[in-house]
Amino acid sequence: MTPIDARRSGFYGKRARTPMTATFTSSGTWTAPASTTMVDSLIGKGSNGGAAPLLSASTTVATVFWYIGSGGSNAGTYDWASATNSAIAQRNAINAGGSPSYTFYNISQHSNNTYTVATAGYSLSGVVAGSATISYEPGWLSSGNIAGGGSAQSWSATVSWNYYGSPTNGSNSTALGYTFAGGISGGVAPTSTHYNITVIPGNGYSIVVPPGGSVTINYYQ
Repeated sequence: MTPIDARRSGFYGKRARTPMTATFTSSGTWTAPASTTMVDSLIGKGSNGGAAPLLSASTTVATVFWYIGSGGSNAGTYDWASATNSAIAQRNAINAGGSPSYTFYNISQHSNNTYTVATAGYSLSGVVAGSATISYEPGWLSSGNIAGGGSAQSWSATVSWNYYGSPTNGSNSTALGYTFAGGISGGVAPTSTHYNITVIPGNGYSIVVPPGGSVTINYYQ
């Protein structure tokens, strides 16, 4: 087997040549020297993937309406404590984290002492346990019967929480016709190497490197 140095000597000629390295950590252009017709090795990687981001969301878990006139399906007056306890129970359900289910309460109180309570169930996913908080629209009370003035009014209770979004893939690096992959689903970008790449002396080659990636060109000049 012919030694590598001997083969390189045959390829380039007998005169001594100097090993060179060009490393790119951002995009640019590499120009092949006039005496270089081959890149010995091309080493590169893309950018790392992004970790799952911490995001926030909110939803209304209870609304209270005051209507003038009749229309409720139940006789009597609904109280603020029951409305508040219903909202807090949904905050606690969401606060458990994971993929919780909660119930939305729509409470309608009419001025003729009738009311209606309608509910609907919903599911969430990826909730960070312990992150849920509750807030009330101004005018929401903690006790007493629900009552309003001479015109229709409404109030709401909202729960906010944190959740993790999806991790992202890294961007690719490219050089001399080769692509170096970025990290997948938040992972670290792999490093790969290509050997004995023919180049044209004097030609400029575009090198694309995203943040965190790199491309290294090893050649003789």
